[in-house]
Amino acid sequence: MDENFLEFAGSIYYIDLDAFDKKITVDSDLDKKTATDTVETSVYDAKGNISGTEKTTTITEKHKEMNIATYETLRMFLEIMLTYSDDDIDDTLGAQRALGKGALSFKIAFNTLLRYGILKEL
Repeated sequence: MDENFLEFAGSIYYIDLDAFDKKITVDSDLDKKTATDTVETSVYDAKGNISGTEKTTTITEKHKEMNIATYETLRMFLEIMLTYSDDDIDDTLGAQRALGKGALSFKIAFNTLLRYGILKEL
């Protein structure tokens, strides 16, 4: 393994930021750089009859949209995983055995991040 990486039980894990970004981004057509919004307003005369209509078109720059529930959940899982501390971890028998005794919250966070490709093993 590359000497620049820290090893844990014979494995090297990393957080794939591109995968994280893809999971929290709402699917939308980001190829379009602008969004067009048109509002039609009816104009009334003194008797309450429609005398005409006005159309207003607003063009705004399109921004990336995030699914905030997914973002908050993944952020919490990362926080749980990165702040988990167990001084009794013995990784000589592998990551599976060392982490198998961890708290339920850590196991769920680790497994979810691994399953969705955010936590990856080199």
